[in-house]
Amino acid sequence: MAKGDPPLLQKHLDVESKEQKSCTLLTSPDPLAKILDLADDAIISVDDEQRIILFNQGAERIFGYSSQEITGQLLDILLPSRLVQVHRHHLENFAKSEVTARRMGERSEILGRRKNGSEFPAEASISKVAVQDRHMYTVILRDVTDRVAAEDKIKNSLREKEALLKEIHHRVKNNLQVVSSLLGLQSRVVNDEQTRKMFQESQNRIHSMALLHESLYQSNNLSRIDFPEYIRQLASYLFQSYGVVAERIHLRTNLDALYLGMDAAVPCGLIINELVSNSLKYAFPDGREGEVRIELREHLEGMALLVVADNGVGLRSDIDWVTARTLGLRLVRTLAEQLGAKIEVESKAGTEVRLTFAAAA
Repeated sequence: MAKGDPPLLQKHLDVESKEQKSCTLLTSPDPLAKILDLADDAIISVDDEQRIILFNQGAERIFGYSSQEITGQLLDILLPSRLVQVHRHHLENFAKSEVTARRMGERSEILGRRKNGSEFPAEASISKVAVQDRHMYTVILRDVTDRVAAEDKIKNSLREKEALLKEIHHRVKNNLQVVSSLLGLQSRVVNDEQTRKMFQESQNRIHSMALLHESLYQSNNLSRIDFPEYIRQLASYLFQSYGVVAERIHLRTNLDALYLGMDAAVPCGLIINELVSNSLKYAFPDGREGEVRIELREHLEGMALLVVADNGVGLRSDIDWVTARTLGLRLVRTLAEQLGAKIEVESKAGTEVRLTFAAAA
């Protein structure tokens, strides 16, 4: 407007400008509503009577209702009928609590119901805010149908693989038992006592490995073995195999709850087999009484300490542990190297062998 315009015209133009601005604000969408509509998740607000007062575009896409036809309806319309009362009870408890927001479905599955009657799994959170003397509750809900389907597919695949692995361990155990039985049959036709003992020792070694596969087959965890339980079973078998009278030689164990992977369990199991066998064969001659002790303890971070000891006659003075050529001691040294274990041997009041190795499964 020019400087020379009369005051009356100026007043008229100011009024017209204010009306135009007011008209623009009334016809433009609510900025907050536009922000809510950008969300992919359903955002639904209800009043104290659980009537819907806000229904964003994400909710429209998920449930199939338009905002116009759902506004004013009870929230029940979006729930499977069998869950309506349960939901009402939870909402009433939430209204009375001091908590202002929480995740829904912490104890049970959340299900929504679409306009066409189909149900779908969801994850949701709820919050409340005071508006004058009343409350408004807002639910943010996500349809997780695709995710649940993908998770079910993965779970089914894992179950199939677990069943296959269990079957493999079961068959390996059976095959090892067949080999052990064949050695047993062969030993019966051998007249030489020393040769028969060699067959028995081979059978025991095979059994120590078969027992590991049986442990995995029976376990809920196919990657780790409950090693204390394995040690008890192996020791019991060896005492029985050598015909040890329980009243003459006692077994004492001190075992921490350690789980080993197969790579560590196999050499460790064979080492225990050799050391316990040596104690039962040589440590208590002429009916001597005594004790065999097996310990498995956590030792520093990620390490384990295995001790196999007896209070028998000890190693002969002419036997050097490091250079001994007997098969059993050579096996222990080789297996200890494979396990990455440090070996310490004492032979004073009996024999004690200590191995320190990494216990990570």
